[in-house]
Amino acid sequence: MLEALIPYIEIPTRTLVEDLPIFGELKLQPFGPLVATGVILGWRQCLKYAKEKDIDEELFRDYLFWMLVAAFVISHWVSVLFYFPEQVDEDPWVLLKVWNGLSSVGGFFGAFVGMTTYLKLKKQPIIVYADATIFGLLLGWIFGRAGCSVVHDHPGRIVEEGTFLAVGPWPDGSWRYDLGLLEFLFAVTLACTIYFLVDWRNKKPGWLVGVVATAYAPFRFLLDFARADEAAAGVIGTPDARYAGLTPAQWFTVSFLLAGLWLLFVRRAKPDDLDYAKDSDRLAKLKEDAAKGDEDDEDDEDDEDEDAREAEAKNAKGGAEDDDEAEDAGDDARA
Repeated sequence: MLEALIPYIEIPTRTLVEDLPIFGELKLQPFGPLVATGVILGWRQCLKYAKEKDIDEELFRDYLFWMLVAAFVISHWVSVLFYFPEQVDEDPWVLLKVWNGLSSVGGFFGAFVGMTTYLKLKKQPIIVYADATIFGLLLGWIFGRAGCSVVHDHPGRIVEEGTFLAVGPWPDGSWRYDLGLLEFLFAVTLACTIYFLVDWRNKKPGWLVGVVATAYAPFRFLLDFARADEAAAGVIGTPDARYAGLTPAQWFTVSFLLAGLWLLFVRRAKPDDLDYAKDSDRLAKLKEDAAKGDEDDEDDEDDEDEDAREAEAKNAKGGAEDDDEAEDAGDDARA
């Protein structure tokens, strides 16, 4: 039997401000820096994919910003409204405290909402942008779940001591699965497969989203059956809400699986999938505008030179006329 070799390690947190207006207690803990690192590195991966596909970089950077805003806000709303609805009764303002609780599947849904809204407003095709987003999400996801695993905010059910991949002992003395750690291992495996073992550059539009959704959905659906469903001191205060016996994440993953299978096996590539704003066109226009500006500057300089020559000629002509008048005056004086 494989023995558990994963100890429960608690990294101490430091309180920076006990009662910050609006925010409340402000703590320094490893989750925040790890998530921030994931956002930064994931952003860079998105840009790498966009460069490979010649997506307009300025437009894509703007898209990433608004997509992330929607992802974090809706992620928080899903966490509060579906997992801990009692928090809204206790404090309705919790809906605005986006730093206080996030849902991963809610983040995926929020990213989808932000992506489709922005791209429809900009009249851009969605599918290639979706692939670029997933390409960066894979790396950001690793750091996000690393954060979950070090703060142990996704405890599983109690298992026997020595169970493979169990973590323990937890503060209540039990051995459990750490679901954040298990999803971290899954995310690392999937990301390494996509980045290093698959020719992602030459896949059809939508393939990347399809394969990630299809792989993740059944994993997460089964994983949530191992989620803790009872309160335990120092481990979990309020278990996640269930709807017809399933967690909100499990209901979301059903739609993820259907969408992934549709993208992989049903949807056919369309000509307008690649009809997006190209970065090469943007750079060419900038170069053209710069060249036109130089020509305009040269024309302005030519006009200035011509004006200077005309002024010089006029002055010279005026000087000659003055000399003639002076000579005539001299002749009159002699006469």
